[in-house]
Amino acid sequence: MNTSFLRAALAGVALVAVSGAASAADMYRKAPPVAPVVAPITAYNWTGFYAGASLGGEWLQDKVSYPGGSTTVGPASVFGGLQAGYNYQTGPWVIGAETDVGYARPTKSLLVGRAEENWQGTIRARAGYAFDNVLLYGTGGFAWANFKLKDNAAGVEKTSTRGGWVLGAGAEYAFTKNISVKGEYLYADYGKATVGSVENKLADHLVRVGVNYKF
Repeated sequence: MNTSFLRAALAGVALVAVSGAASAADMYRKAPPVAPVVAPITAYNWTGFYAGASLGGEWLQDKVSYPGGSTTVGPASVFGGLQAGYNYQTGPWVIGAETDVGYARPTKSLLVGRAEENWQGTIRARAGYAFDNVLLYGTGGFAWANFKLKDNAAGVEKTSTRGGWVLGAGAEYAFTKNISVKGEYLYADYGKATVGSVENKLADHLVRVGVNYKF
């Protein structure tokens, strides 16, 4: 075999090998960096059962009518209670139901009579719009309350539990997956109750804050 031809062939192979290695190294150096994997941000989900406690103020609105006149009184009292409910979220919309029971004792005595409210509660539907972990909602349903009413002139006293309707609105903020706080206003109307010759048109204004735990 021709020695010169063999040397030329070997030189060509070496040149191709060196060029290939250089190209591979260059491709390795210019390879784009791998983008980091970022976990998707998940919005807060309001779906689930919850229970909690609330504290606030209650104002009894009593329009008293009696022979010879009428007047409206609005005694106030500190309110404390418990609540429980369930929310279901679809998209940003949240619907649910809540029941609560609480105690306050707004009381007012007049020359013609006396009105006192004790235990009260509600069973309500809730519907609202969620901005992630902030929920704005309206609420309404059935309300009940226990009243003690008296006609001083006739010496007649009556204790009864009355039903009515309730409407309100509120806002709730979730601090964590399980704990949220809320502020709420409710107006409840219990209709008219007559004791002796005194007629009481009874309603409630309730402002409260609460803490809930979602299971």
